[in-house]
Amino acid sequence: MPIPLPNLDDRTYADLVAEARALIPHMQPEWTNHNPSDPGVALIELLAWLTEMALYQVNVITNQHKEAFLELLNGPDWALGDQDLDTAVHKTILALRDQYRAATAADFEYLARQKWPDAAQAQRVYCLPRRNLAAADPTAEAPGHVSLIVIPQPALTEGQTAELLAGLWRFLNERRLLTVRHHVVPPTYVPVQVVADIYIREDAAPATALATAAAALTAYYDPLTGGPAHDGWPFGRGIFSSEIYAILNIIDLVDHVEAVQLIGPDNIPDPVAVTLQRHELVAIDAAGLTAVDIYGNRY
Repeated sequence: MPIPLPNLDDRTYADLVAEARALIPHMQPEWTNHNPSDPGVALIELLAWLTEMALYQVNVITNQHKEAFLELLNGPDWALGDQDLDTAVHKTILALRDQYRAATAADFEYLARQKWPDAAQAQRVYCLPRRNLAAADPTAEAPGHVSLIVIPQPALTEGQTAELLAGLWRFLNERRLLTVRHHVVPPTYVPVQVVADIYIREDAAPATALATAAAALTAYYDPLTGGPAHDGWPFGRGIFSSEIYAILNIIDLVDHVEAVQLIGPDNIPDPVAVTLQRHELVAIDAAGLTAVDIYGNRY
């Protein structure tokens, strides 16, 4: 529903004449003849008539006014051309409603996913505010900075990936706030090796059980389709041995799992968890899995 236009001045001819006559005793007391036959009153009525026409024009928005506003909104290079004025107004309103400026982390992600011409070349985009991931210490608080992490398509070469990230930086540079410094970086993967004893069922082949277990872990921690919601492993979410137990124990070929250990970048086994920074993803290594059959043989 359109917003009704306000009446900028609703005074009529009679209002203007009455207002002027009311000022005569105060401003010119010796003027006592206020009849229409008086030349002064005739002049007041003439000026009231002209003023009423001017006030009417104040409330009228002409096509020239609309074109001027459209040029103001669309830029100096805009021209009506052959299109209908109402069509031009409709297109301009739609363009104004379309998101252009990036003010929040969600805005950066939306523009990169929906408005960036090369969005199809990126598999996943994640924005981290108050971080400069291009700095020497990416974990430090960086007010005024925002970093966008892009997982590119695997078919891209290193040079193509660098050009892709540079293109996204240029695209966002026109849309960021003036005081914001933005950075576009590739993801950081933290290698985590899973060590566990998988006791397999009597009818299970050790090689098949190990392959199935490794595939299950890889799928669960996949950066694109893993995680509890299957929309990609969350950035910065740690790895917990309790989840490893849960993933491996539901495999049909597995009887039970024991001695789960997690080995992070420090190469120190941890039976509980490996924590990640807010910008990091996990790269699971299942080479430490061991299959144990009912006879105690280890594979």
